[in-house]
Order: sequence, then structure tokens, then C-alpha cells
Amino acid sequence: MGKSFSDVFKPATYPQRTYVSRISKGTKYTYEERLKQSLQVEGYLTYIVGPSKIGKTVLCENVIGKENMICMTGNDFSKEHDFWSGVGKKIGISMSAKVSEEIAAISDIEQKSTIITKNYFATKEKVLQYFYEYQKVLVLDDFHYAPPDIQYDIACQLKEVIRNGFKAVIVSLPYRSDDTIRLNPDLTGRILIIEIDPWKEDELKQIANKGFSELNIKVNEKLISKMAVESIHSPQLMQSICLNIGLLPENAEIITEEMIEESCRFICINQPYADVVRVLKAGPPTRGQQRLRYTLQDGSKRDIYSLVLKILADNPPLIELPLDELMERIKKNVKDNVIKPQKVKDSLKNWQKILESQASLYQVMEWKDDVIYMLDNMFLFYIRWGLNEERIWK
Repeated sequence: MGKSFSDVFKPATYPQRTYVSRISKGTKYTYEERLKQSLQVEGYLTYIVGPSKIGKTVLCENVIGKENMICMTGNDFSKEHDFWSGVGKKIGISMSAKVSEEIAAISDIEQKSTIITKNYFATKEKVLQYFYEYQKVLVLDDFHYAPPDIQYDIACQLKEVIRNGFKAVIVSLPYRSDDTIRLNPDLTGRILIIEIDPWKEDELKQIANKGFSELNIKVNEKLISKMAVESIHSPQLMQSICLNIGLLPENAEIITEEMIEESCRFICINQPYADVVRVLKAGPPTRGQQRLRYTLQDGSKRDIYSLVLKILADNPPLIELPLDELMERIKKNVKDNVIKPQKVKDSLKNWQKILESQASLYQVMEWKDDVIYMLDNMFLFYIRWGLNEERIWK
């Protein structure tokens, strides 16, 4: 039996057949070589930062190996008060035990014996012994999801043990204004930072070329370029687009532009961003007042929040959009350009406040230093290809 699309393209697991190694910007080394070098330096914490869906976890799996990783996420510590207790639970080590004391009560009439059971908590040494004995590496993925105070506590805990040979990798997003790792004075000079750059179009095209070659399918170079652009710098999205082409009812041996677009829409079916769109479109409470609506070149009318959301979804898809470029897009879309930069800045500040008060799913973008940073490529993909576009934009 020949290979299937699901054998080759792996958006959610390790892509054995379509793994692409890249050179780290500003060096002559690959990201794999840099991570290997970092893990060999004792006393340092490895800090991997890069946009969402960029392959940070896959990089760790390639270098460290799944079997050698103890992987946790920032969410694991949202309700965990003790760091080492949380790690102990993950690896299946009980961090508490019971001891019993027998107390005898003697009187002239009778003698009684009472057994009292007490809990005590084991120390972190139990966890450390496990990591040292089995040569495991702790990988804290999506570290930004942990509350800031817990992030700080974890950083302090790790600072103490990495000096004794404990291996840990923290994986997070860039552009964080509350970066507790880089801003922690206790870790100054003890961090090895690996910044993962967004994938270039040629790098993403390698995924498709490798995969379709495995499947013995020839694809026009322009179509592969289209897939790469729609992947928004994300190898995971490129894997998904290629995979879903093979799940369509059409004959996948002859790939067309329409099939690529249908694959993009198909990917959005199970994405959980409808409520995020609703919150962003609603903006802050209006206290009964109706917002001003602007007329667009296509004849539609939108308020400032719906307008900016649409602008973000326009071509080309960008994960960083400076204010001046955003204003240029607005100028091209809005008739009688009457929107001032300050109006847009105030609206984006409102968005930032709203998103900061929401759950982790809603942390899809950040407004900082007059630039919109898309923290979740999949969200940008969703507002470009959401199946029911009328539902999204109305």
C-alpha cells in the first residue's frame, strides 16, 4: 500500500518525512545545532522564543527526543501552588506520604490505643533524583500562559537547580511586555536564548516539495508558493494545508488553486476563535451609544473595531503590522479617508485591555510600541478563511 497524505503531512505530531532544518539567523548554525550546544552548557537555562505555530516544540522533539522530555505547559501551573509538586505529578511521583503514630490512653478503668495518620510532603529532591537518574530534560511549553507571579517563582526555582546540572528548556512567545525570564535579575548571565524566526516562503515550500515527492505527486510551483503564503510563516499551517488537500473528495493527484482554497476553509471548521472574533468586534461597552460606521470601497459599512479586524485579514497576511502600514490599509479600504491615527491607536489600546482580561485562548495579538503583533498565526488564518465569512463580518 502506498503512502497516504496522513502518513506524510503531520501538523499535530512530529513530521518525520517532512522535517525541515533551518539556519539560525545571524549564525552559521542550524537551530538544532544551537539547541544541542545550549543543552551541553551546564548552569544555564535554555530559553526558546518565537511566534505561535512556528515549530518550537518540534525542534525540542528533534534534538532532545520525546522519550527524554518531560513536557509541561504554563497552564499546568495556573492552579499549582508548588512547582516541584506539579512536576512530580507529571512524572507520576507521589509527593506526599502517610505516617502513623500510636497514642495510648491509660486510665484506671480501661486502656485505649489511638492511631493518628498524618500527611507529609516529600522534598523536591525526589523529583531531581528522577531527572538525574534517567537523564530527562524539563520542557516548559507555552510558558506565557502561567500567571506572572508563578512564572517568577518558577524562574527562581530553576535558577537554583540548573547550577547542579538540571536541564530545563522554557518555550514562550516573543514581544511579551511582562517577560519574567529576561527581566529576572537572578537569571542575568544564566540564560541562553534561541530566537526562532518566522519561516520564509522558500523554507515552507520545502515541506510541500518533500511531502508531495513522497506521494509521487507533481504540483505547480505557483501553487506551492500560494500554500506557503497562506501558511503565514507557520510550518504547522503548511502541514495542515497539504494534509487537508488529501482529505477533500477531489482527486488529489491533480492539485488546483480551488483545492488549496477549499483546504484553507476546511482547516477553519474546528477552530475555536468565533468567540474571540465576537469579543474583538464588540469592543468596549458603548453605554447605549451607537458607534460611528465608515463606508468601505466595497460598499459595506463597519465601525472601527470591525474595520480593523477586516484590515488585519487583508492581503498580504502579516504577523507584525506597524501603525503607519495599518493606516495605509485603512486609506485603501475606506471612502473619504476620515479616520485619524489616534482613533485607531485608542481602539487598539481598548482591544489590549479587553484581551488581557480574557482567558489564554483570547491572547491572539498584542499592541505594543505602535505595532500589532499577531501572537497566534492560526487566528490570523481563521479571520482570512473562516468558513462562514458573513457570520464573521456582520
